[in-house]
Amino acid sequence: MVSDNVIKAWAIAMFLRKENNMAKRSLVKTKAAVASKSLDPQQQFKAHWATIEKLQRQIAAQHKQQEALLARFCKEVLPVEHQYLQALYDKTTRLLSFADKKSLGKYDRDALFLWIEEEVDELLNHPFNEHLDLEALRQRYFAVNKMVDAEPTPDDVEDFRQNINELFGSDGGLSDEELLKMMSDPENMFTTMERLFGESRANADTTRSEERSHHGGSHTADSAQQSVNSLLKSQQVNRMYKKLAGVLHPDREAEPAKKTEKHLLMVQLSKAKKTHDIWTIVEMYHQYVDPEFHFSQTEIPAINTLLQQRIATLNAEMAEARDPGTLSGMVWQMFGAKTAKTMDKKLRKHRDNLQLMIDNEIQIRKELRSLSVLKQFLNPMRDELEFERMMKDHW
Repeated sequence: MVSDNVIKAWAIAMFLRKENNMAKRSLVKTKAAVASKSLDPQQQFKAHWATIEKLQRQIAAQHKQQEALLARFCKEVLPVEHQYLQALYDKTTRLLSFADKKSLGKYDRDALFLWIEEEVDELLNHPFNEHLDLEALRQRYFAVNKMVDAEPTPDDVEDFRQNINELFGSDGGLSDEELLKMMSDPENMFTTMERLFGESRANADTTRSEERSHHGGSHTADSAQQSVNSLLKSQQVNRMYKKLAGVLHPDREAEPAKKTEKHLLMVQLSKAKKTHDIWTIVEMYHQYVDPEFHFSQTEIPAINTLLQQRIATLNAEMAEARDPGTLSGMVWQMFGAKTAKTMDKKLRKHRDNLQLMIDNEIQIRKELRSLSVLKQFLNPMRDELEFERMMKDHW
């Protein structure tokens, strides 16, 4: 029987993790900047543009800081992270070698599996475990688990159902017989959860999208997008494109280096026109033709809407860059700081702690050479399990 901790370790971490890796990360929702009603359209444009330039500077500085910190982390810390995980993996393998010993009593075996499950959970969920053969460890664990565990009781089945309910908000309508099959066959457990809850998650996303549409949540966004799309056919954007093409045309440049530069800019401009990337056209026009911008009263509202969309995108980009779900975001969250001195201190402290953990894992593995030594390590876990049994019996 696969216990509660293993269900959480393998069902959540493998199933949900696989699902998340296949899906693209959604941008963080941000509110578009709203211009003050006291500003006329041209003033609104200037305010939006100033906000965009500020956000772009902040994002550039943020990326530079995060890239530098990530490079340091990969050079100074990541190798030590790998050493720690390898030491933990080796110790867990040593623990598994005791799991099928017939001379190991029931309570000691329960304590041993509790220990193994804790280590497996850490190995599986650690963000830097890509160098480990976790599948081999998983197969070995389940092989031993099948060999030593008794047939699940009705209470075990009910506990398993409750676990699934807690994890996914539903038991998927599974019968007791189906749950038994899942408990006795981890592969069946994984594929069944993927089939049931992968589909339900996708359906839930679709339902939420439909509800937003039904309640008019997307109406405003659609109207704004239509307004922006209308710019493609406007005289204003056509004039911008033609003026840019005249200024950037490489045939009008005699110097080879500048000719090559303008050729690349023309490629960028042509691509923007082809892909309906109005923002790039507006930005290039501002940089190479007219830094002041003078729009007609009929077109500037749509252009302001375009700038508001750009502000929302940049805000989402800033949030996404520091999202701990990304490697650079996670590293920044752990070690980022205002000063280089503070970052140095955080990195050094983490390396020192990792080294202590490595030494500890290696030492434990060296000591685990007999059942008598193992039982000494298991005593605290046996006490913990005994306390849990007493509490369960009491209630």
